[in-house]
Amino acid sequence: MLTPEPRIRKRVPCRITVAHDVTHTGMVLNVSRTGLFVQTSAVAEPGADLGLELSPDGATLPLRAEVRWRRIVAPHLRSVQNGGIGVRLQHAPEAYFRFVWKALDPDGARAATDPDAAGTALDAPDSREFYRVQLKQDGGPRSRWLRVQADSPDGAGQAAIEQLGPGWSILAVRLA
Repeated sequence: MLTPEPRIRKRVPCRITVAHDVTHTGMVLNVSRTGLFVQTSAVAEPGADLGLELSPDGATLPLRAEVRWRRIVAPHLRSVQNGGIGVRLQHAPEAYFRFVWKALDPDGARAATDPDAAGTALDAPDSREFYRVQLKQDGGPRSRWLRVQADSPDGAGQAAIEQLGPGWSILAVRLA
């Protein structure tokens, strides 16, 4: 089973610069060492490069990122669902990783037991893609979608079957 990068709920205001220097505002809702989710009305398609400026604790952290997925929410549902973009970091300063580490370990408990836990960069960037895999229960009415990370669509299907176990068939595999 693939282990996703830990996400930390953190509300941080940000500015987003999309193509042609169009700037939007947003609110980061969760962060990890490799990406984040930004609640915004900015229109950025998956694969688009963008610039982000986070402002945690008054400091400005410039980031470069790629849009991995977009969640569009109808206006009448925005009070119950967050629309925005999920991004994968391409470049971040050292201060960003300290910010994430502090959010992961606010009291410093892990630092004493795992000196390498903080990491200073994206270490070896993971070249695997995120996929959404739709599966159907064999001989039954149930179906579900899983989000997995893999090297290929076939690998994503295998990873999804491994998570659910036997008795499931793959219906569709899409980039997430």
